[in-house]
Amino acid sequence: MKKFFKSLTDLSLVQQMAVIVVTFVLVMLTFFGIYLRGNIGDLVTSQTLSMVQRSQENLVTRIRSGDAVNPSLDYDRDVMHFVYNKGKLQMYVGVNIYEEGFLTSVNELLGEQTESLNEGSLEFGNDRYYYRYYVIDKNREVISFIAENYAKTIEDRMIRDISYTSALTFSLIFIVLMFWCLSLITPLQQMRDYINKVRKGEDAELKVERGDEIGELGRELITMREEIKHQEETKEEMIHNISHDLKTPIATIKSYAESIKDGIYPYDTLEKSVDVIIDNAGRLENKVHSLLFLNRLDYMMDQAKNTEKATNMEAVIETVLLSLKMIKPEILIIPKLETVIFRGDEESWRVVVENLLDNALRYATNIVEINLKEGELSVFNDGEPLSEERMKKLFRPFEKGTNGRFGLGLSICYKVCHAYDYDIYGENRKDGVIFVIEDKNRDKKDRKKNKH
Repeated sequence: MKKFFKSLTDLSLVQQMAVIVVTFVLVMLTFFGIYLRGNIGDLVTSQTLSMVQRSQENLVTRIRSGDAVNPSLDYDRDVMHFVYNKGKLQMYVGVNIYEEGFLTSVNELLGEQTESLNEGSLEFGNDRYYYRYYVIDKNREVISFIAENYAKTIEDRMIRDISYTSALTFSLIFIVLMFWCLSLITPLQQMRDYINKVRKGEDAELKVERGDEIGELGRELITMREEIKHQEETKEEMIHNISHDLKTPIATIKSYAESIKDGIYPYDTLEKSVDVIIDNAGRLENKVHSLLFLNRLDYMMDQAKNTEKATNMEAVIETVLLSLKMIKPEILIIPKLETVIFRGDEESWRVVVENLLDNALRYATNIVEINLKEGELSVFNDGEPLSEERMKKLFRPFEKGTNGRFGLGLSICYKVCHAYDYDIYGENRKDGVIFVIEDKNRDKKDRKKNKH
């Protein structure tokens, strides 16, 4: 069975659709040829006997009411009635000519009737007749016949009509299905050609004017290509800017070192000049550290996210504050901390806190406020609000930030938070900007506590 389905899926979509349609037609033909034909025969026989019954009941009603019955009357031309009185043929209705042998067969059949109402069939010569026997009163009885050929004629006519109708219906269904298949396959082929051109770096255009899932897929492909193109351009620009950012401290360190070697102090004194070298070396180290950390972060998170490590966030924040509070002493840092445990590795959370605080200090005007409570960490600064476009791209690693600066810190924060099942987002407030980290499982924990 697996081999069969594998061979089927190896076919093209056109071939698969053709196989499905042909299979459907064969199943329906088998249904009509076997099941439906047998049921049509039963239905026609039942309806034929019902017609004999109605004709017989009409005749019996006239006899009981005393109305004259004309034997030659074309009472029901397909039904023959034989009326007997005390075992002798009294009259026949609807019969123009009958063979003497047929009447003998009828008399023999009457001698076998034991019920007041009976139905069956009678063989005479090469023909078969359906009959219905009925007792009118204690002296009279009637037996009515109809030829099987009558039922066969109706059955053949019904089967012929159903066959023609079915053939026409199947043809229309087949045509509709083929057009429908083509309407599915054509845009898929266009998408394939579009992807091949994009892969080769050629100019490509895709137009799929559909509102269904195929149309959505086409639009997503276009969006994906535009996004990839944007990311490639951004990466190129980032590499250029990173190269420039790295080149500047390297050039400063080199020029200051060469000047000091020649006995010249570019920045007033030897100590101040060496401080410039140390400061630029620190800047260079931070940039390289961020790049290396981002590069190996995915691997680190895959290794760490399934561990049972936990981190005391209050202690981490206090440690980071000790190292950062002197960077901008003019900024007031307000910590509001509770003793809270976060899932995950301490070093990863320290990098997150450092990046959030560094970002807040960079853009703050006067105040940075840190709030830590169960399941949530927020960092607020009273700087300028972020644009809506910037807000959408906060956590992308290759996006240019405010004042044209490339930052990797928020991208690192995003990856760490999601690896440990936390959400992170940024919002504009009326007096500044806030970044919030929330535990995705906090609602579950709160509901669990409420139960207890």
